[in-house]
Amino acid sequence: MSRTRIAVLSGGLGGARLALALQAAGLERSTCFITNVGDDLWLNGFPVCPDTDSVLYALAGCFDEERGWGVLGDVFDDTPHTEWPWFRIGQRDAKQHQRRGSMLLSGKTCSEATAALGGLLGVTARVHPATNDRLETRIRIGTEWLSFQEWLVRDRARNGVEEVLYVGAAGAVPSPGVVEALSTAETVVLAASSPIASLAPILAIPGIADVLRARHNSVIAISPLVARRPPDSERDVHRWQARAALLAAFGLEPTPVSVAGWLSALGVAATFVLDPADSEDRMAVESLGLQVVVAPTIGSDAVDRAKLIAAIASAVRVV
Repeated sequence: MSRTRIAVLSGGLGGARLALALQAAGLERSTCFITNVGDDLWLNGFPVCPDTDSVLYALAGCFDEERGWGVLGDVFDDTPHTEWPWFRIGQRDAKQHQRRGSMLLSGKTCSEATAALGGLLGVTARVHPATNDRLETRIRIGTEWLSFQEWLVRDRARNGVEEVLYVGAAGAVPSPGVVEALSTAETVVLAASSPIASLAPILAIPGIADVLRARHNSVIAISPLVARRPPDSERDVHRWQARAALLAAFGLEPTPVSVAGWLSALGVAATFVLDPADSEDRMAVESLGLQVVVAPTIGSDAVDRAKLIAAIASAVRVV
């Protein structure tokens, strides 16, 4: 296995898109992805790891980018037969969860199961769930506490989020290989993933943010928002609303400048990638003490992905 040149912290869609970009640049073998586990759940007795699997599927060439999750071309049973009928899982996706469940029952950790599943899919990059310990993102609306998936999927990310907790984070330990990858990689990239739903749960695990602060000059964050290009699909509108509601719970605006300010206050990154549509925010982000690189942040086609990787490479000299 190649040494780690790039370590990526990510959620699902943002991580999958960055995985596709790095793969197109021939960098996947030297990349380690560290994925959010706050969205994970047990369904019908099987462990579902949406963010980790999105990255695995992208690296395996079977990610459904249009839907933003799951396996491309998967087949769905329209007959509800789960305790959460609103949480749909395709047949191929379900087999992944069943394999993971069998491995966990045999004594493997989630990290070990993830590595084995990646091998079965032909993935050459390393993919580590951020922790093998229980870590659950919980959402409070009024006096009601919800799991992340109940809020995001069942309730369609309804407004009024008052508090977000990462249950179990304080006692969690980074998965084996995570701290080493973050410490020794030539650069660390924070993917264009939801700051509160995907990055914050990882950063809440003791030790991870400290490693990034110690080497923040080689950490680059990709803006998860394009403020001046409104979402144009139902999927993207839903994701935009969810990110805005979660940011509001932290007193943040749904803008690149606000997210950059959050990262600057945490001290975990020195460089921030702005989408060309938001290039006029450059001076505002630089005033926060961050270096700015302008490149397509979503990277939804081959040309944009190549530009994003070239911009990252120029900023941190990883290629």
